[in-house]
Amino acid sequence: MKALKTLFFVIFLSLIANSANAQSWGIRAGANFSTLSNSDAKSQTGYYGGVYRQFGIVKDFLYIQPELQFSKQGFDTDLSTVDLNYIHLPIVARVYVLKLLSFETGPQFGFLVSDNADNFDFNSVDTSWDFGMSINLPFRLSIDARYITSLNELIEGRDSKSQVIQVGASFRF
Repeated sequence: MKALKTLFFVIFLSLIANSANAQSWGIRAGANFSTLSNSDAKSQTGYYGGVYRQFGIVKDFLYIQPELQFSKQGFDTDLSTVDLNYIHLPIVARVYVLKLLSFETGPQFGFLVSDNADNFDFNSVDTSWDFGMSINLPFRLSIDARYITSLNELIEGRDSKSQVIQVGASFRF
């Protein structure tokens, strides 16, 4: 048992050492297309923007990418337009299939900063799961697409979950 703990500790230290040598950070921005599942709500277009940091786990293949971003999303009903403003903390694992193409997935934690709806009781935390891909261009530019689906109810007492498609660009420093 002690040998197993030592082995895990050595693996952990080597991952940290590898990560220290393979780090980069960048900015991302783009458009959100958001709606609610299980409802008659119509899609709304918003925007997102933020920063990220990549930590290399397996060089040129696997990276962990925590992010901090602002996201304006919402939905349209027959009676009103609902705007929701979030601070999101995605933590995605990014796999580079080719240098040109990468895929990502991971959890996202959203914290509702503000909304304009008086007739809805929104959850203040939106836990989601992200699925995405990037086309990695020259000059450290990428074209990104993500599908984000909530794991919890967006509105208290309703079986409606947030669904967002993000399309944008990122620049790595």
